[in-house]
Amino acid sequence: MSATYQIDYLEFPSKDGLKTRRFFEEAFDWSFVSYGPTYHVIEAAGIDAGIDGDAGDAAGAPLPVVRTSDLEAAQRAVEFAGGVITRPAFDFPGGRRFHFREPGGCEMAVWVATP
Repeated sequence: MSATYQIDYLEFPSKDGLKTRRFFEEAFDWSFVSYGPTYHVIEAAGIDAGIDGDAGDAAGAPLPVVRTSDLEAAQRAVEFAGGVITRPAFDFPGGRRFHFREPGGCEMAVWVATP
């Protein structure tokens, strides 16, 4: 079975995640689930999305996140197609992911759920 790929998440970088969260709450009436002091998952935004308020993680632009069924195959495919790995695979609550820059310059990530 070959790997599958689907954009299923969008991450908004923020220099102040709580301010960004309050803005989205007030402007759009979105609700949130917080995972620690710097990460907030947005609910009811029409797409799965989150706010990353960790300054060390900030990409400077929204981060499209692709879900796959095979993270290792995805990394090989990204590299073969000319993508550059910018953050090696790492674990996070619920999964594992890596970041890359595609040849046009867009920073993206690929993730796989962990059982």
